[in-house]
Amino acid sequence: MKIQTHMTDLRVDLVTRVHKIGTTLAAGVAEGERERRLPADTVRVIDESQVSRLWTASAYGGFETDVRTLSEVTKALSHYCPSTSWVVNNINGSNLLAARFPRTARDEVFGDNPGAKLASVFAAPGKVVRTDGGYLLSGRWPYASGILHDDWAILSALERDAAGDVVRPVSVLVPTADVAIDDTWHTVGMRATGSHTVVAEETFVPEHRVIPIDVQLGRENATDVMVPPLFRSPAVAAMAVICASVVVGIGQAARAFVVDRAPGRGIAPTCYTSQPDSRTFVSALGRTALTIDAAELHVDRAADVIDAAAAAAIPLPESELRRIRGDVGQAVNLVTVALDELMWAHGAASFAESNPLQQFWRDANTAARHAVLNPYVGRELYGGAFFGLDSIVPTL
Repeated sequence: MKIQTHMTDLRVDLVTRVHKIGTTLAAGVAEGERERRLPADTVRVIDESQVSRLWTASAYGGFETDVRTLSEVTKALSHYCPSTSWVVNNINGSNLLAARFPRTARDEVFGDNPGAKLASVFAAPGKVVRTDGGYLLSGRWPYASGILHDDWAILSALERDAAGDVVRPVSVLVPTADVAIDDTWHTVGMRATGSHTVVAEETFVPEHRVIPIDVQLGRENATDVMVPPLFRSPAVAAMAVICASVVVGIGQAARAFVVDRAPGRGIAPTCYTSQPDSRTFVSALGRTALTIDAAELHVDRAADVIDAAAAAAIPLPESELRRIRGDVGQAVNLVTVALDELMWAHGAASFAESNPLQQFWRDANTAARHAVLNPYVGRELYGGAFFGLDSIVPTL
């Protein structure tokens, strides 16, 4: 009970920290859009508030929170700057993955820098070949969110032998100073995430910073009572919940904006001079608000299921992990539908460049297309669980 109370109090404190830096985050949105990266002031307040340390081990100065806490922080961040929310989510998720590397590697990352920020990319594997004392890493990894502000990167690769044959898939931890960044992030949404491409050309990586991919993404720690609950959580499922939380937070922010502006807006070409005077408007808003509420319930359920299992050191069955993928896909699908409805409700002014609604709309639709959030894949996974069908996704 004491542990639960501590986590609840910490959750409130961390969300409060987000609101304290919210003005700075919102002020940087235009610059972030223009420059396709987070502004310096945004990165500064992220560091000062320590919101990128939620999934860093307490032994290294992190908060070591649960999934629900990061979900709430992520939703709050989305109200001010969705790109910031996405980058903070990616840093925390990557810091969680860093816990799978040996102690020597973790000490290198966090020992002298408790606020170390990591990126992780598994979209396209590179190549590693053995050399004296370690490996040589080569490849290109797109969609590295926040990489311009990160200290380290976790990259997927295939270990190949002298003949070029695949030995095993691995996960590689490398300082961002040892790789190049190719400017490839040109999108209509989530522009400030700076999700460019990481490039390596025979970069040396010591052996202790290379681990099998099944260790990196696996669930072997689920019952290990010697590690804290956070590190017993299924990492892929947990990160999927946080990605979906970014989108849910955007939907909540858009709803709040429409509600705030409604009394001062009429409905063209009707005689209504204030939108709340229209029963059609308030009824439609009620339906849309419930849709966004439903999206939040899906991510909250998924987060709570993961946290409860981690606290009890009980592995989640595959059927539950499949449902979580269904939850996150359904959540983002509901939000994108709701955003369309909010654009109709607010009117044509929604598409003005100065109107935050159009950015919420672009950012949410971009984030919702992340592979781990695909609602069609999520539905097939969840539906197939009822019939014992094989999973169509290798890592849940």
